[in-house]
Amino acid sequence: MTIAIPADMEEMLQFVAKETGRPLEELVREALDRFLEEWEERQDAEDARIALEEYRRNPGSALPLDDVLRELGFSRDSLR
Repeated sequence: MTIAIPADMEEMLQFVAKETGRPLEELVREALDRFLEEWEERQDAEDARIALEEYRRNPGSALPLDDVLRELGFSRDSLR
């Protein structure tokens, strides 16, 4: 993959790479990893918020834990 970045951003990355002694590619990969992890966490939080709203609207739709565990092939004892 090839991307174009603004010159000032490239200069800053090159400066940080030189100051830290780390390859430019490593810095970019690390930044992308952090961005993607944060994005995934925000998505998970949004999914949880939506699920909680749905539960509050209709608490009767919730499944008992034992049913969920059984459906997934677990039991309470297997989690201990």
